[in-house]
Amino acid sequence: MSARPSKNPITRRTFNSAVALASMAVAAPFVHTRRARARESADVIVIGAGLSGLNAAWILSEAGADVLVLEGSNRIGGRVWSADKKWVTNAGEVPIELGASQVGPSYARVLYAIDRLKLPTLDEDRTVLPFAYHLDGTLIKGSEWPDSPHNRTVGDEREVPAVQFAAAMLARLNPLKELDDWLDPRFSDHDVSIHDLLARHGVSEGGIRLAGHQSDLHGVSALRLFQEQTRGSFEQRFGGALGEDGQPLEHWPKNLAGGTVALPLAMAGQLPREVRLGQQVTAIEVEPDAVDVRTLDGGRYRARFAVAATPFTVLRDVSIWPRPPEPQFEAIRRLNYAETTRAFCRIREPFWQEDGYEPSLFSDGAVRMFWTIDNHRGEGEYRGMFVLTNSAGKQVAARPPESAVRFLIDEMERIRPASRGRIEILRYHSWERQPLQRGCSPMFAPGQVTAFANEMILPHGRLHFAGEHTRRLDYGMEAAMEAGERAALEILDRI
Repeated sequence: MSARPSKNPITRRTFNSAVALASMAVAAPFVHTRRARARESADVIVIGAGLSGLNAAWILSEAGADVLVLEGSNRIGGRVWSADKKWVTNAGEVPIELGASQVGPSYARVLYAIDRLKLPTLDEDRTVLPFAYHLDGTLIKGSEWPDSPHNRTVGDEREVPAVQFAAAMLARLNPLKELDDWLDPRFSDHDVSIHDLLARHGVSEGGIRLAGHQSDLHGVSALRLFQEQTRGSFEQRFGGALGEDGQPLEHWPKNLAGGTVALPLAMAGQLPREVRLGQQVTAIEVEPDAVDVRTLDGGRYRARFAVAATPFTVLRDVSIWPRPPEPQFEAIRRLNYAETTRAFCRIREPFWQEDGYEPSLFSDGAVRMFWTIDNHRGEGEYRGMFVLTNSAGKQVAARPPESAVRFLIDEMERIRPASRGRIEILRYHSWERQPLQRGCSPMFAPGQVTAFANEMILPHGRLHFAGEHTRRLDYGMEAAMEAGERAALEILDRI
């Protein structure tokens, strides 16, 4: 176990004792190999080598600061992870992306970095084909959904595709106009569960039940989803330059040639000091004139400032002295990440041509979503992806990987017998099972936006905070870059 912030008063003596006990408990068999090392110094220590931490480090180092990046895992990228396994697209073989991959036209910071680093891009090739539905044990054609007896929504709700129901209802109810409106106290009455919001506005019981197969009805604040929807609408409006025929001159979104991980690797390559891998931070001591950082292997580092760019799901296992003030401490302790489990597939033959249903699948069962990705030929191999979130993702992720893979295939073949022997899982990945991530994206629970979203990003003395969970305006990779930029500018204002 790692030392965890406590609600009891912390003194320097109890802090040091907790750090020592934590280091012994985390890896007791290896205690005899550890030696206290001489303390290493820098102007700024950045904890976490994802896009956010690397952007902060890049900006600070270009401003003349001596920056050292510590990464707990054995790789650079955080939730940008291009697998060694590849699948075939119209652009040829490309790495399977386990995490972030899309670059949109309004991703200004990401596009600026790509341009500066001279990284080649590709047009994204991921058109998801239409969905059939498996609800209440019955396979239903998506085209027949509005009149299906299994459609228990009412009125104009019946015309909304089942797979889009939650997003469509939230879009109707979204009051936000500006990208930072979600942080405005004027909208705090929307900091409620999706269930309560839909019920408040008269969405039918059947509709609420349907929405529950797509979203966490009780565990996520509607304000958090409104923020993403508002940012998504901005992305669509931003678009790109149009030709005389009214069509875009350039295809969006983009992917990075060779894998999205090319971006964080290239950013790390711009830093004067090499990123230190395998440096899992166990303790941060914030002093009036410096920050001390200790790692699991006995490393000791000291800097004028530090940036914690790790998810709060991981930071809560780090001893921070003195303890951050409320409500920041509550944010570190309670803000969770959504589970996303994905299985990336090769579809050997178009089985939907045999059973007559749409190629993709949306279900109320364990196989919550199966995307069939268009190969634009109508024959031959296709790509597919199981996408499991929230409770469905947790249930599958609780299984050992080999068991999870077999379970997904068995469930798909049970629902769609024509798929038997035609789907091969190339790569399975659960973000919740990654010990230095513990989820895919930050999820504010009902009431948490109001309780601590504004305060949780404030510097704690000389300790600053970055990471996608501290975003203000953006989402995806751009949110990570935004947060790193903000933390860097905060420090530059103080140097």
